[in-house]
This record gives sequence, C-alpha cells and structure tokens, in this order.
Amino acid sequence: MNADDVADHDFNSIRVRSDDGAEADLDLICPTTAALGVLWLPALGVTSRHYRAFARALASEGFAVALLEWRGAGSSSLRAARDCNWGYRELLEDDIPASLEAARKAHPQLRWVVGGHSLGAQLGALFAAMRPDALEGFAFAASGSPYWRTFTGKMRWLLRSVPWLVAVATAVCGYYPGKRLGFAGREASQLMRDWARSSKAGCYESYFEGTDSERALAKFGKPVLGIRLSDDRLCPEESFNWLLKKFHDAPVERVLLTPENFSSAVADHFSWLKDPQPVAECLAKWLRELQSRDASTSAPAPMNRTG
Repeated sequence: MNADDVADHDFNSIRVRSDDGAEADLDLICPTTAALGVLWLPALGVTSRHYRAFARALASEGFAVALLEWRGAGSSSLRAARDCNWGYRELLEDDIPASLEAARKAHPQLRWVVGGHSLGAQLGALFAAMRPDALEGFAFAASGSPYWRTFTGKMRWLLRSVPWLVAVATAVCGYYPGKRLGFAGREASQLMRDWARSSKAGCYESYFEGTDSERALAKFGKPVLGIRLSDDRLCPEESFNWLLKKFHDAPVERVLLTPENFSSAVADHFSWLKDPQPVAECLAKWLRELQSRDASTSAPAPMNRTG
C-alpha cells in the first residue's frame, strides 16, 4: 500500500468531549495490520486537516494515526475570546487525555505513541512526561524549545520581545490576534502567555498540580525521536537540542532531513506537510524498531537443552 491508496474516506472522525465540555473532532486512520498508533498534535494555529497527507503516508507504512484538533481551531466548539480562555493546563489535563482515550476505545488493540509538530511537540513532550505509563514513546518533527537564547539574528530579538508583545496584545483584544500579527491564529490569552514564559526562561512551569514539569521530562525513560529539518528557521539546531536535552534518562534518536530528502527540494518548518513521505518514513522506521525492541523484551527466554 502507498499513500495515494489511502483516501479521505479511510479516515474515521470521532467527536471528542473533554471533561470541561470543550469538543473537537479526532480524525483516525488505522490499517488493518496496525499494532501501534501515533496520537499527533498539530502546530500552533494549524488545523488537523493539514496533517492528513502525513497521516496517509504513515498509514501506508502500516501504522495508525489519530489527529488531534486543538481547542479554538477548526472543528473545535470554542473560539478564543476575553470570556473564553485556556492555557497549557487545559490542553494537557483535558484535551490530550480525552483524545487518547477516544483513540483507545476506537482501536483497543493498539498501543500508542504521542507525537507532534512545533508547539504540538512541546505539549506532547510534557504530556508524555506526565503520563509515561500511558505511552510507548514520544516523537516529533520540526520542533524545539522557543527559548530566545537558542536563536540567532532577527529571530533571537523577536523572541526576546515576545512576552511584552503577548501581554499587550492579549490585554487589548482579550485574545491573541495571530492572523493580524503574522504569527499563529486566533489564540487564547493564557495559552500564549504560557508559550511566552517558556520563550523567556527556556523551561516549563508545572501545569499539573503537584508535578514538576522539568523533573518529569528528565525522568521520562521511554524512547524519544526528534526529526529536524535543515532549513527550519523557527526551530534551529540549538532550539531542537534544547528540547531534547530535557530527556535526561530517555534513549534519544536524532534525525536530520535536508532538501535532498524531499521531492520538493525544500526542508523547512511547514514545507514537509505538503511533502510528508520522508518524515513518515523516518517515523515508521523508528516505530518498527520500537516494535522489535518490545517483542524481544517480551519474548520468553530460550530453553537450555542438554543431552
């Protein structure tokens, strides 16, 4: 099977309701032979439908994919406003767990990995660290820490001004008007304040009560895959490494994709969404190794024969 054989009608859309009442669609695609699935978390301001080509490509490799929709975007029942606000805590405590549970109910035979792109990868990392027993591992593409010191040139100084810009914009509008400002979409005030704090400090606050986010990341011991795109100005190498070095106890694999890997000859932050096969192949290779590792550790020891 190849990605062209997997059409939109192969997706199953499930309406997911979080504990606080927020609703959004979860798009699932599952080959009949799949044993592993990936819950994929989008970038900031990007709707889940933009990842359908990637999901098809990964399904053609034999793996299931569940595409989460962030609250406030696309099929979500909410839109950010002064009286409709949320931050990292709601996404980590309500939306991601609800989507993972819905995916498990739809396909109880599967084991799951969480993965993501850009902000989706940062939130995926935090969720994996908080709920390690619920997952087999964590993987991401085109992401890193937004810590301003990991950037150079114009981006470094733009990110250094982010906390001030976010504070002013959200105070005036009651939400973050990303489309007008040229970055992200219509986003919730608290979400952008949480993001801005990590950009300023290079570390994550505690979004689960009683849990230290940085310590949880350091203690996460499941396999981690990071895929970097060589021309990604929004997540350069130092930013990519800053996020990965938080996984102190995890076996970490790094992959670099360059323009030569893509038929489009472009390897930047968003280009791979239209040319997803190389990213899907890297992820599929890692998932197969994950399956092989699990099979070898669960297989019974060979019997000793004498005589």
